Amino acid sequence: MTRNTFPSVEFDPAWFEAIPRRVSSRRFDGAPVDPVLLDRLDQTRRRLAAAGTGARPVLLRQAPPQVFAGLIGSYGRIEGAPSAIALVGREAAGREVGYVGEAVILDATAAGLDTCWLAAAFDAERTGELVDLGEHERVHAIAALGTAVTKIGVSERLTRATLRARSRLPLDKTAPGHEGWPKWAQEAAEAVRLAPTGANRQPCRMRMDDGSFVISTVPKAYWTASLDLGIAMLHAEVGAAQAGVRGEWSVDADEARFAPRATS
Repeated sequence: MTRNTFPSVEFDPAWFEAIPRRVSSRRFDGAPVDPVLLDRLDQTRRRLAAAGTGARPVLLRQAPPQVFAGLIGSYGRIEGAPSAIALVGREAAGREVGYVGEAVILDATAAGLDTCWLAAAFDAERTGELVDLGEHERVHAIAALGTAVTKIGVSERLTRATLRARSRLPLDKTAPGHEGWPKWAQEAAEAVRLAPTGANRQPCRMRMDDGSFVISTVPKAYWTASLDLGIAMLHAEVGAAQAGVRGEWSVDADEARFAPRATS
């Protein structure tokens, strides 16, 4: 099987602490984001865009409400978000967009902002007009940015309960045998368990293979599976780094393999 290398990004250790704090917020208070925080995010997104993954985040400091007008009646409708990140990449770069996009979101979370991934409930055409798309590029997703309202409505509470938006499959289901894995791989698996996924489908499965940490997607996964795999890769890499292990990714169509670097 042919595998390709995947360029990793330089990340902030604070992202590890942000992983369990990140939640999907859909109702924002409408207050503009502190320009200092936006400047910080802009520096991060420039660094990520230069990493060579083929994905580039674009900061929308003032996001028109129209960009959040997606599928009518769809779960995830956003209210009051003042800013957004548009996640741009080539047509087939869903995995790269997921990886880079989650890096921006964790950075925003570490800075105290609330966020939400949107892969359907946004206007891709309108957003594309705002970000100056290059040839063969499209907007795969956007992330709302701002300060969430503290109190959510009854309808959203019911929707969250129905879709089990805050639940996660146990590692016994997604990473069988994880109890016997090295500490760094256990940290990686737990970080993946907390990763957001499309419609909370949690399509990623994990295993160890010849010393490498492998993430794959289940057959007939939800249509955002490529984005989900990229998000999971970023979480796994941050989790492994927290345990002192860095490495390299190699990827194929529906699988990613993280091989630790040899230590001297």
